[in-house]
Amino acid sequence: MSAPYYQDDSVTLYHGDCMEVLGELTSGRAESAAHVVVTSPPYNMGLTPGGNGRGMYRPGANNKGGRFREGYGDGDHDDAMPQPEYDAWQREVLGLLWELIPDDGAIFYNHRVRVEHGRARLPLGMDFGPAVLRQIITWDRGTGIGVTGRHFCAVAEWIMLLARPEFKLRDHSASGMGDVWRLGMERDRSHPASFPASLPARALDASAARSALDPFAGSGTTLVAAKALGIPSIGIEKSERYCEMAAKRLAQDALDFGGVA
Repeated sequence: MSAPYYQDDSVTLYHGDCMEVLGELTSGRAESAAHVVVTSPPYNMGLTPGGNGRGMYRPGANNKGGRFREGYGDGDHDDAMPQPEYDAWQREVLGLLWELIPDDGAIFYNHRVRVEHGRARLPLGMDFGPAVLRQIITWDRGTGIGVTGRHFCAVAEWIMLLARPEFKLRDHSASGMGDVWRLGMERDRSHPASFPASLPARALDASAARSALDPFAGSGTTLVAAKALGIPSIGIEKSERYCEMAAKRLAQDALDFGGVA
């Protein structure tokens, strides 16, 4: 097994390609490795708004992508894969996760709808490989993306709940949270595309998660939320810069993740 980049009593963070590390975890078949997965992969925004491989978020000095101009850091991922390759990659990752979680496990998969050349592009064409979609949760970000005269400004993203047959929520009060989560946005811009820690905290708490995993750990938001809730977790991150950022967050004595509500 690969050596952890960071480890404490409740968190293990690996620096590496998620496909390779997930393969090692799956072959080891550690039962406690991943009861609930909460993750937000790169969205392939380098091709938005689409066409000719030169989207508005593709890294480069002259684009409009702002915080995406340098990709995801360290040159590891420019977020501009050919769309069929990106979709196949994500289905493969989901397949490994699906194999890893137990029969009562689930994957909370955060992605978004995009409008390209007047047509909606749904996440992975709504084909998640072997993973079974049980529900779509709407994350109300509270602020818009892409004001244009051609369509309504996007103020929400989706969290696809991909659930194994025996997965259940903690109780009826967890179900009562509803399928629209008004959580706002993460205000820390040290990572170009992080979600608020209240998002994984809510998913883990509502699921009574025994353990958590994030294969695209970024700056460690899922791991921070899991640690604050007393849930053991595993993270995988390809960028060493973000591994270092996550390690510093996790090493703090006081963890403020904004609560579960």
